[in-house]
Amino acid sequence: MADRPRYLVTGAGGFIGGWVVEALYLGGAADVRAGIHTWTSAARLGRFPVDTVLCDVLDQEQVGRAMAGVTHVIHCALGNRRVVIEGARHMLEAAQRQGVQRFVYLSTAEVYGDVSGDVDETRPLRAGGSEYADSKIEAEGVCWQFCQQGAPVTVLRPTIVYGPFSADWTVSLARRLQSGQWGAFGASAEGQCNLAYIGDLLAGIFLAATHERAVGEAFNIAGPEVITWNEYFRRFNAALGRPALDTLDPSRMRLRSTAMAPLKSLAKRLLRRFGTPIRRLSAVSGLARDMMRKAEESIKSTPSPAELRLYGRQARYLTTKARERLGYTPRWDVDAGLQMTVRWLAHEGLLSQPAAETPGGRTR
Repeated sequence: MADRPRYLVTGAGGFIGGWVVEALYLGGAADVRAGIHTWTSAARLGRFPVDTVLCDVLDQEQVGRAMAGVTHVIHCALGNRRVVIEGARHMLEAAQRQGVQRFVYLSTAEVYGDVSGDVDETRPLRAGGSEYADSKIEAEGVCWQFCQQGAPVTVLRPTIVYGPFSADWTVSLARRLQSGQWGAFGASAEGQCNLAYIGDLLAGIFLAATHERAVGEAFNIAGPEVITWNEYFRRFNAALGRPALDTLDPSRMRLRSTAMAPLKSLAKRLLRRFGTPIRRLSAVSGLARDMMRKAEESIKSTPSPAELRLYGRQARYLTTKARERLGYTPRWDVDAGLQMTVRWLAHEGLLSQPAAETPGGRTR
């Protein structure tokens, strides 16, 4: 059909972009073009016969070719500061030339900085030294520049997005919990955990791409339930079939986190420089392999200072604007989201055997 919409999704090889492509394809109401940085990131997309193209957002020729014939853009691509800021500019320039009907930019709630209390879209954006958040603030500025020129831009600021295919808030956390060395962190993790299951974010994205009241606006996107980080750890742990989490002493955890931070940086530098000989040594030496495994487990099971700051943040990101203007209605509470998440982890072979039930909740 001549009036059938065609969506270009950038970052389609990633967690969110991949979900957007799959949902559009399975929904059947629009054509979808998946823009990827390299062909190696297309493995997940191979499950569906979608139009997949190279779209390095820093390569203006690739961007131009990917944009041809497109009516809607969902810009999910991530990377370093240049990718985030200049990539957004290249995409918006090409979208403007193409005359797209809607350009949805995926930002983050982290653009508000380390805040507390109820946070809506009127809260000023605040740079705080995080390359990820600060570059998103600048990229939003680029979006608003084009919006002033008439571009039909909508910005979404999702909170903590979890679910199948999520590396940070699903796979990584599941591994930490299954290591047996993760726990609840007492007062250090009693901050508000503003979760958004991927299904709710998709609903917000498609409303932003189609609703007439979305143009020129920014919207927070979060789930229907706000719990503490400790509660998230406990519920995820229970969903994995693990024994109850220990409660770790907050003071000792903060000291350990501070002490471990330089070791984490050193380990990353060593792996970048000597990764090949280190892996060869571990392959031939059982002692070296065991030492490396224990060091890796200790590093990964210790939250970083930045993570502890996040776990203690007392901020609640309000979605009133999205609800009232777009009809956004988040449906996935935490238990339902975790049920689907754990089923996916089991399907992917990412679950260890559940440990035997033992009394938990002790402080150490």
